[in-house]
Amino acid sequence: MLQRSAAVPARLFRSPAAEPAGAILRKQLTGKLPPGQAAENERVLVAMEEGRTVEQVSQALHVLYRPSVQPYLISWMKHVPAKVVAAMRMPVLIVQGGTDIQVGMDQAQALKAAKPDATLAIIPDMNHVLKQVPIDPAVQARSYGDPTLPLHPALIGHIKAFLDKRK
Repeated sequence: MLQRSAAVPARLFRSPAAEPAGAILRKQLTGKLPPGQAAENERVLVAMEEGRTVEQVSQALHVLYRPSVQPYLISWMKHVPAKVVAAMRMPVLIVQGGTDIQVGMDQAQALKAAKPDATLAIIPDMNHVLKQVPIDPAVQARSYGDPTLPLHPALIGHIKAFLDKRK
């Protein structure tokens, strides 16, 4: 997100976060972890927010905080995405799905508020992985690993319309 180049005429953010990673992960996991895992989750998040990797992560949280993903999370935690987007001088398209169970609509709206001249496209039945699926958790879970599901048909139209305005 932070790369800057004069050659980039516009930016697209899909299912974007407006807050730092730690805040997003806390929201996503609140009330979903047993007490022991919730305490470990907080310990890991605090360490990464301080710029430290965590060597010992339980198997239950390994998928979220495995060693290979920690540097990415630490780099994200250093920034407030809404402030980064607000400082951009180029046109911005924010695309948010109405059935995204990972990043809420509030995040896209916060980015739009941070950059009022951004274009906000809300696709009601699109999820986090850009597929056309209902909010049903079982259908959502299957969509994440099903490469045969196409991108939501409205997605390309929104991107094309945004880019056509820049010609």
